[in-house]
Amino acid sequence: MTQALASPLIGVTTELLEAPFYDGRRRFQLFHAYMPVLRDAGAIPVLIPGDAPPADLAELLPKLDGILMTGGDDADLRSLGGPAPTPECKPAPAAQQQMNLALVHQAVALDLPLLGVCYGMQMLGLAFGAPFIQHLAAATDHTQGAHHTVTATAGSMLAALLGTAPFEVPSYHHQALAGTGPQLVANGWSPDGVLEAVALPGQRFTLGVQWHPERAPDSEATKRLFSGFVTAASNYRKGL
Repeated sequence: MTQALASPLIGVTTELLEAPFYDGRRRFQLFHAYMPVLRDAGAIPVLIPGDAPPADLAELLPKLDGILMTGGDDADLRSLGGPAPTPECKPAPAAQQQMNLALVHQAVALDLPLLGVCYGMQMLGLAFGAPFIQHLAAATDHTQGAHHTVTATAGSMLAALLGTAPFEVPSYHHQALAGTGPQLVANGWSPDGVLEAVALPGQRFTLGVQWHPERAPDSEATKRLFSGFVTAASNYRKGL
């Protein structure tokens, strides 16, 4: 008899790279930094192809205990009835965006713990109708590894994990959610008013963060965030 896994399985999204922004063969990409923080928190990562169709996700998700939606290139609002990308944008392939949006809805339907990072938070927001900023006026304060502080909103899921004292984060984005939309709730802000974290009420753990915690693996905030996420996945595995 096969012994049940003691550690939760976390599905980790990958990027789909293709022309016109990437040369060579069509391929998947995932930066390695996500792996050690997940493993250190006690999880086993399982990669999800960046072009997985909804039918594949429906087969895969019931076998997992959580989802980590990773960073990537830019959102493309045209398929959602929005405007064309601005000149600063590098839209991810349509198949990747469609996969991430479907993943959000299927994970929520299963009450599967979900953590969205950067592009992952933006996909969480777009899946629930949040307004969107294609290029931040203060983009230079948030991209290329810029460091700034985030303050969790009192009473939020993020505050329960990290407290309400400001903490420093590494930032790699020029797009952002302009608000929460009708269903998400704000969980954290940067000093210049950029929405840095959102959560979906009524779920055991559905949280998006705009910064890249995996790029600060020794940060206490990163350790607490991933510990809380993996604990939620472990409880999901146990049926708690």
